[in-house]
Amino acid sequence: MMKKLFIILLIGLTILGAEQFNGKDYFKYAMPEIATTWESYAILGAGAALSGLALMADRPVRDLMTQKAYLPKWLDHAADMYVHHYWAFGVSALGALGNGIKTGDYGESFRYWAMANLGTIGVTYALKYGIGRLRPNEKDHKSYPSGHTSVAFATATMYQMWYGPAGGIPAYAFAAITAFQRLDDDQHWFSDVVMGAAIGIAIPYMFYKGEERAKCDRGLIVLPISISIPFNFPVGK
Repeated sequence: MMKKLFIILLIGLTILGAEQFNGKDYFKYAMPEIATTWESYAILGAGAALSGLALMADRPVRDLMTQKAYLPKWLDHAADMYVHHYWAFGVSALGALGNGIKTGDYGESFRYWAMANLGTIGVTYALKYGIGRLRPNEKDHKSYPSGHTSVAFATATMYQMWYGPAGGIPAYAFAAITAFQRLDDDQHWFSDVVMGAAIGIAIPYMFYKGEERAKCDRGLIVLPISISIPFNFPVGK
């Protein structure tokens, strides 16, 4: 319970604490751009379509995954605890700290961390409670989409946005292991993790790219402009 309260408190303190788009300006200028980042809707739509196709593979994949345990016990435990014990939030917070050191704006880095995680969890649980799909192990009706997968992929997407492939590739690799672990432990159907991955990619991308566009629109970021000047001086005859 204390961990949850700490995360909620940290999120509340960091949403508005940035040098750019302080207070109401963030919601006035950045949020409209974030909400109209069409690429993220395309990712979510593709994820929904792929998870729909994956429904046909749900039972064959489950039959294969329940034949034996594919992950070593230590890796299975680490992948489960990565989200279950909030390690992923700590990992992404370290990424925000490193990006703050790099850019000099800790508030903006942690605000992005907060909003990306809030958005990912919000969309994930809206679908979980709205759809109410039974887990393959029949534990409860919160199967679709996979929350472990969405949070792990959200962490990876944040690293990709901050550090490019050098940070994104290893983070996405562990996110894929986390998704595989959910299948290996019979906690989710294959289609659950497909949609979870789409949410974890789309939502953090939406918040990052939308705010970058808003800053460009307000002149807070000056993009390089290439100007070609012809030097056709007349040559004396």
